[in-house]
Parts: sequence; C-alpha cells; structure tokens
Amino acid sequence: MAPSVTVKLGGATLLAASALAASPSGYGYGGNSTAAPSPTITSDAGYSATTFNTASASTYLPLPDFSNEQLAFLWDQVYAAINTTVSPTPEPSVFPKPGYLHPLVPAYVSEVENAKLPSDFLWGVASAALQVEGAAAAEGKGPSVWDFIPHRWVNAIADNSTADVAANSYYLYKQDNARLKALGIQSYSFTISWPRVIPFGKGPVNEEGIAHYDDFFVNLQENGIKGVVTLFHWDTPLALFNNYVRYAKLIIERYDKYVTVWYTFNEPQYCNWRFPNYPYGTLLPSYNGIGAGGTKAAFLCGHYTLLAHAEVYNWYKNVYKGTKPMSFKNSANWIIANSTSAADAEAVSRVNDFNMGWFGGPWTDGDYPASLRSTLGDLLPTFTQAQKDMIKGSADFYALDGYTANVAAAPPNGIAACAANSSDPNYPQCAVTATVQPDGFPIGPNSDPGATWLWSTPGGIRPYLSFIVNTYFPKVASKGIVVSEFGFSDPYESSFNTLGQILWDLRRADYMQGYLDNILAARALDGVNVTGIFAWAIYDNFEWNSGLSTKFGLQYVNLTSQERHPKASMFQFLNWFKLHGEDTTATANITAPIGHKRM
Repeated sequence: MAPSVTVKLGGATLLAASALAASPSGYGYGGNSTAAPSPTITSDAGYSATTFNTASASTYLPLPDFSNEQLAFLWDQVYAAINTTVSPTPEPSVFPKPGYLHPLVPAYVSEVENAKLPSDFLWGVASAALQVEGAAAAEGKGPSVWDFIPHRWVNAIADNSTADVAANSYYLYKQDNARLKALGIQSYSFTISWPRVIPFGKGPVNEEGIAHYDDFFVNLQENGIKGVVTLFHWDTPLALFNNYVRYAKLIIERYDKYVTVWYTFNEPQYCNWRFPNYPYGTLLPSYNGIGAGGTKAAFLCGHYTLLAHAEVYNWYKNVYKGTKPMSFKNSANWIIANSTSAADAEAVSRVNDFNMGWFGGPWTDGDYPASLRSTLGDLLPTFTQAQKDMIKGSADFYALDGYTANVAAAPPNGIAACAANSSDPNYPQCAVTATVQPDGFPIGPNSDPGATWLWSTPGGIRPYLSFIVNTYFPKVASKGIVVSEFGFSDPYESSFNTLGQILWDLRRADYMQGYLDNILAARALDGVNVTGIFAWAIYDNFEWNSGLSTKFGLQYVNLTSQERHPKASMFQFLNWFKLHGEDTTATANITAPIGHKRM
C-alpha cells in the first residue's frame, strides 16, 4: 500500500487519503451496518451497504407532518416527471443535418487534410455527473456541495437555476447511449457521482446507486461504446470533505473491467478558482482553520488532492495490479506574452507555473515549482520525501482540458513587488491575463456572456501541445497527451426560441473544426504524441455558476420535454473523424457537406 497521508483540511475538496486510517477499519467508518450485500470492496474488511429510499416509509401522511418522508414527497412534486429509467426507442438511420445551402466549416490546415489517426486513437464526447444526471435526491443519493450551492447560496448561480433535473440522464441514459451508437461516437468520457454511491461520503454504500451504475456500464458496453471514467468532478458529498480513497477503490474494483481509461480528478486547478470561494464561516463551517477560504484554502486543497491522486494511483498499479491508463485532467491554456519584455516573459512563466506546474509533480520530481515556493512561503504545504516519491511518476499520460488562450503581462507595480505583498490584488500569481492582443484586437470571437473566460482561439492549441511535451514537461513526450476536454458556448444561445435558431451553431462548429485541425497538425506535422480527443459536451448541461443558460452541448436539450437534437457542431465533429479516423463503421449516415477548401 502507498503510505498514508495526514489530513489537515476538510472543506469541499474531498481531499485526501488517509484520514481514512483513523478508524479501526482503516476507511473512516464504523461497523454498525447491515450484512454485506453485492457491492464489495475486497480490500476493506469493514465494508457495509444498505438501501436509501426516502419513499420506503409512508409517503402520504396526514398534515401536520414534518418528517423526512413528507419532505421527500414534496420534492417528488418538484422534480421532473420522468423518474424511472426510460427504455430506448430506435434512433433514426439518418439524422437531420446541415445541407448545401450552408455547408459545414471547411478545413483550417490544408497540410493535414489527408492525415489519418491510428486505430487505437481515443475520441468521443464528455460530461460530468452533477451537470447532466439530475435525479438530485432520488434513490438514496446524498447531497453534494454543488446541490447545496444553488439552493442555499443566494445569487451564486447566474440564472438562479439548479442541477436538480438538468438533462435527467440518470433516467434517460439508455436512450442517450443508443444515440451515441447511432451517431457513431467511439467513446464517452463521464463521471461517477460520489454522493450517489456513498451518500455520506463514507459509511454504507447505496445499493440503488450502485445498481444504476452497474446497468449503465453494461448498457454502454452493449452499445459498443468505450467508457472513460472520472472518479471526481467537484460533486463532493456535503456530509464529508476529506474521504476519497475508499470511494475510489470501491468504484475501481467494481468497474475496472468496463473502463478504458481512469481519471482520478477533474481539473484540480478548481482549488484556485472555485473551492476557496465557497461560503466558509457562513453557510458552511470553517474547516480545520481555513477561515473564510482564500489563498490558504486553495493551496491546502491542491496539496491533498495531489496526495489523494497519488495514493489511488499507487494502490491501483501496485496493489490492485490494474492495467488501464490512469491520470487526472488539467485545466490550463496557451499563454502568450503581451510584449517582448523580460517582465512579460516572466509573467507567462508564472501563469504556467501556477496552473500546470502546481500539479506537475507526476512529471517532475514530485514537488512544486520553485516560483510557488518562493512566493507562497508557509502558505504552500510541504511534502515529505516519501510523498514526493509517491507523486513522482503517478500518471500514465498527460490530460489537458484546453479550451482557449490568454495574453499575460507583468502587473503594473512589477512582479517582485507583487510577490512580496500577499495583499496585492494580483497575488500570488503576480501576472495579469487578458483576452486582447498587444495591439488591442481581441484574441478571437467571444463566447456566451456566461463564459467570459472563453474565446475561440484555435491557433493556440497546436503550439501549446508542443510546448508541454518539448519544453515544460519533457517526460510527457513518450507517454502521450490527451485533449480531454475542449468546447465552446455560442453567444446568447439560451435566448433563441426556435429549434431552427438553436441547431445551426456556427461559432461552435467553427471552433470544433479549428481545434481539431490544429490538434491533428500538432500530431502529424509537429510530432506531438496526441492519443485522444474529447469534446465538451455531449449535450447542454448545468454549467456550474453559469447555470443552465450557458450552453456547451453538441446536442440541444429541451428542458421541458428532455428531447435531444444534434446540432451542426455535432456533425462538424463527427465528419472530421469520418475523414481522419480509422474506425468509421457507424458514421456513414451522418455526413454533411463541407465548405470550400481554404487556401
């Protein structure tokens, strides 16, 4: 077993491994449970499970009745009318798609028009459980911190929507999988809901949640779709903030045979731009002295996320003897300097260090970049040598969620002055990023106002991939790199009131073609070992603080009827793989006309 980790932090970060060792069973829960059911953790002698069902007691009780059962009855009236698994209906043999009056976007990079991907290249679409499943309180699921935020934190969500229903994929997954098969999509990257499997984060396993995922994996396999699984995508159980490894072992032991690739964490960089802003000390307790969150919370979150990842990786490879590739998904973007000055060049370096380098230990010596240590001092926790050794090498490939690009400049008062002053508004990164070029022109077309961080910059992904493998993390070159997410939110799409307006998502289609061509150019022309590509998102979903109004889907979701309709961007995506992929067995009926070649 990998060494235990001393847990210092709670908070919504799920972090770490071995507060698990505090209990007699070694996983932080007791033995007051039912007899062992079918879901098992072979390495856990204290395993237990039960069935959570808010409707198992009397549902229709006379008022006044203020019981949990009565509350569950009220919630049943609020949630979607679809509350059981829907059997799939036949998908069309030919989908409605763009015609010759406005063909799809032509190729961006003519030199790769005839390039082919190898047969083992992994590609598909992506989602996250909290963003698509709905069924927020159904079948024993516990609340996550992201179930809590929309309901309790006023105006935290831009449109005041919730993920209570979202795309309702918890009940519609069989139809969704049938559609993926009909469209010819090779792989699906999705996440497991930790609070659906273990409602309190630790303790009994929810049999109904496990049964759902059992059926999901079988159905995915029956449809011939490869499963790429992320164990955690921010939906920490509200009842628990620091017990992750036990959950990860349960899921891996049960589903490893179905999975092509494992990700332990989605974008641990969220420790910087989401986690420290949770309402600690008000709506949420202030865990283990982190105060109101902020910088201290961010780097504690990152620290224990890395340790939890490394412990799961080492257990999977060395104890469980797992053979599937495992990594975690990084959120980072191509950064260019605002000028040729040395200060702006240093600003670019600092942005990279505080994004990629922060979680780059698996590709270096297991520690943090020197720039983080010199700037943060005691705010940055330290690793023991044993922990560094555990982190080093704990990834089989590099995964990049690379959506856009930015311009970086030194702050007005200089980098040194900023780094020496923790009260500086640009601390600790001490670099200013922007979405305009040095001449003042925007770096690309804008996205929806709900995604102000996102601009369409297809020319950035190609040099970025080369930079990662040739300069920043040379060890990635031999291991390979997956573009694990990229996608675009068309401006004001949620304001359209007809299907015709929604389906021709030209800016997203253009984004797809531009990114795909540049990723292929990085592989075919620049020699970057890109081994996979996944588009965000399978369909419109709950987009965190932006809510349901910001649309990233390659399919439109009618939130009233829950019908799905492929958009033009879906056909742009599929036609690209029909042209460049080796496996085109199920894509014959989706071909849409391509525009004139660009010279």
